[in-house]
Amino acid sequence: MYDLASDEQTVWKEHAREAMDGKLSPRSSLNGIRSALRAHFHFYMGGLTAGLGKRQEAWDWFKEGALEEDGIFNAIMASYLERHNGRFYLPEKIFADPRDYEHFTTVPTIVSMREKFLRFASSSLPRFAGPLTVLDVGCGDGSLLVLLLQRLIKAGRAQEINRAILVDSSAPMLEVAAGKLRKAFPDLTVDPRHGRIQEHAAYLPAGIDVALLSLAYHHMPWDDKAAHLREMSDKVNHLLLMEMDGDNDTPQLGSPELAVSVYQSYGPLIDAIFAHDAPITVTQSCVDNFVMAEVISFLTQSRGQRNDYHMLRGQWTRIFGENLTGHHPRGEATVLASDGCEFFACHWSR
Repeated sequence: MYDLASDEQTVWKEHAREAMDGKLSPRSSLNGIRSALRAHFHFYMGGLTAGLGKRQEAWDWFKEGALEEDGIFNAIMASYLERHNGRFYLPEKIFADPRDYEHFTTVPTIVSMREKFLRFASSSLPRFAGPLTVLDVGCGDGSLLVLLLQRLIKAGRAQEINRAILVDSSAPMLEVAAGKLRKAFPDLTVDPRHGRIQEHAAYLPAGIDVALLSLAYHHMPWDDKAAHLREMSDKVNHLLLMEMDGDNDTPQLGSPELAVSVYQSYGPLIDAIFAHDAPITVTQSCVDNFVMAEVISFLTQSRGQRNDYHMLRGQWTRIFGENLTGHHPRGEATVLASDGCEFFACHWSR
């Protein structure tokens, strides 16, 4: 994982000013930019110019950046602009079509990540004597929760699942998840709640045994995360988190450090999605309506407006420690590490 030193950030900003003044082009020598970060810098400049409506300049930066990289991120950005008349287009809702999410969860890299998370979670959680009440925040299609509960039962850590509270902002996804839970556990009480956790945290019942926060709690900035963790603190006994290890919360719009973090976090994901064997229309839809939606939000929306705020694992440790009253860390594991893109899991409990 690459980080920019303060003097490098200064150089990047100076180069950006020169580019905006027409004194620096995508084919310039880029003195002061580390060779390993040249593709990152092209991505940074492509994002800046596209955000300002400079369509041709943005395309040129991304296109030239594609020649500097081992992956395909800059090339995908150039292609995206070509297919959208030079504009960054944000879909109204990520994963509005559940098929995009289902494709993402079948990408081999993601399948492996989920399996590592399940092994970590099922070994970290204790044996539960009574029927479980579980909460899944940002449940998606519900498949991860089904697999986790089946794993706990098989390992003898749970005997019965009593109630599953599902929270998701996508009504179609929530319907799919509820159906999967009911099919897997016919006697289970399924409690679907449409919306974001920000709308439901204060109204959750007490006595939740396990809360699953899988790739969902990053959709709010630091202060909001802290507030809703405090609301859940005395209602949840065990909290399982799986998230991207990325510095995408506090950096501001247009900053070099945000561009570097986004480039190295999302680039390998895009590579993996396109490498997965599927019809190009499905792959393209998954990237455009999921990954690119998050990337474009980072490149065009100010902090407080954008919809994603990934944090470094040390920041997660701090925010949990400060806001989960009476909870303590029980374990942590890296579940995906690929070319600067890392995901981790952690378990906090009373």
